[in-house]
Amino acid sequence: MKTHILASLCLLAVVPALSAHEFTDLQGRKLEAEILAASGGQVMLKRASDGRSFNVAATSFTPADQKFISDWADANTKYSFEVTYTKKKLKETSTKRGPVTYEDETWNYKINIRNRLPTAVGDLRVDYWCFRREDSGKGKGTSRVETSGSSKIATVAGSGTATVDTVEIILHKQELAGGYYFTNGDSPIQSDGMGGLALRIFDKNDREVYKWATKDDLFAAAVGKPQANGSRSQSNASPK
Repeated sequence: MKTHILASLCLLAVVPALSAHEFTDLQGRKLEAEILAASGGQVMLKRASDGRSFNVAATSFTPADQKFISDWADANTKYSFEVTYTKKKLKETSTKRGPVTYEDETWNYKINIRNRLPTAVGDLRVDYWCFRREDSGKGKGTSRVETSGSSKIATVAGSGTATVDTVEIILHKQELAGGYYFTNGDSPIQSDGMGGLALRIFDKNDREVYKWATKDDLFAAAVGKPQANGSRSQSNASPK
């Protein structure tokens, strides 16, 4: 009975793990190893013979093995991000036409995308939509898409951060001099505001791997192909 058990244990010791793959490097050397992670041209392998883990360039292996690594990455790469942002006023201009003073403020968002996992990820596309809140002076303006854009991220290091600067957002403001009023009843002071931000992150196969917004209801407008746009509108009401 003990002999049968010992023979079984020996058999298990010489059979490589089912997840191991025989890699061949460009010098023809063989390596039985399991892929633990693959991204940004690097692959982390666990050698079957001693269990040691190490990183190596995918290009050090034959084309067939490079495809094997690429296919494994497509099927097994995991994503987890944390998004924060800041907004910055870039410039402002002011003009006066009759009793009305018009101001245009140019803003943008700086989006910080932190990789919450310890392994690097890459070949990402970030599509974003920036919203402007039109305010007629009552503080109840609706957020509408002002502009949108897309940015490529080659790689984000494990536990690292990538930054995306959005295209510019134009906010319109106007103030009517005292003693005048708008014929359509508009408030004498109107001021647009930043209306929020939504983004979607895609991998190299155009598969959405993450989405985020300042408010969930913005996702309904954050669809399709991003393209810079916006109403750039100003009130056409005539003062009296």
